Amino acid sequence: MATVKALEKRVQVNGINLLYLDWGNDDKMPLLCLHGHGSQAHVFDEFAEAMSPHYHVLALNSRGHGGSDFATNGYARDRFVEDLAAFVDDLKLSRFVLVGLSMGGWHSMLYTPDHQDRVERIITGDIAPEATPQFVEYWGNRPNIPLEFASQADAIKWGRGANPRATDERIQKDVLDKVYQRADGVWTHKADPAILADPLVDLTDPSIIKRYWDGLAAITCPIFHVRGGLSALVSDEVNQRMGQVAKDFTTVDIPDSGHPLTTEKPAEFIAATRSFLGVPA
Repeated sequence: MATVKALEKRVQVNGINLLYLDWGNDDKMPLLCLHGHGSQAHVFDEFAEAMSPHYHVLALNSRGHGGSDFATNGYARDRFVEDLAAFVDDLKLSRFVLVGLSMGGWHSMLYTPDHQDRVERIITGDIAPEATPQFVEYWGNRPNIPLEFASQADAIKWGRGANPRATDERIQKDVLDKVYQRADGVWTHKADPAILADPLVDLTDPSIIKRYWDGLAAITCPIFHVRGGLSALVSDEVNQRMGQVAKDFTTVDIPDSGHPLTTEKPAEFIAATRSFLGVPA
């Protein structure tokens, strides 16, 4: 479990107040971390602690997530990418590394082609331009996420049901980073309910899927893809095609991890990415 604390900071971009975490070490190259759908920036805590002696680690809570403002103009994919571009501009990050888990990997594929001079390299976490039919079916038939919990214990029980492989300590931390207790005593999500109910048209819309493939093909910097060996999202065939489409692509599996790489197997994720980032063990 991470012990180094990040500073919480805020920035106003595109009319949205975004909360982000900053581990300091400003003289180092920035390493900007983007979380997945429905998640929040603290999923990077262990990874950020390991990398903070070598990088200026930043983790952004996207609009509608983790204490950042809910959006009045929606959650279309381009709105997230516009926020990312404005955030980078506001912090004057001239050259940086992108780490995108799940949805954050999609944002990396769309942002980078128009900002090749800024992105040094990319790590993507268990994401691809298109998902397996198995995952698409799962997402379309998944049960509704409960919006309220009578107790903290109920919230943690929900979190454990959605993530069976993480330690009890890591599940509790992840859930308590995602929820808060209202004045009436009820626990609810920090994320916008509209986010939690999002059908993710990215999984089925051919035009969006094509944009991800085109983005991947256009990127000139090295890409390192970490896949969950137990995840149903990225097939072997698609993972291989990504390597053929991208200009500089390597991939590794964490065999005993599902989709939430940094909560299920944080130490293994750190170990898998050290060499690519030039960080000694």
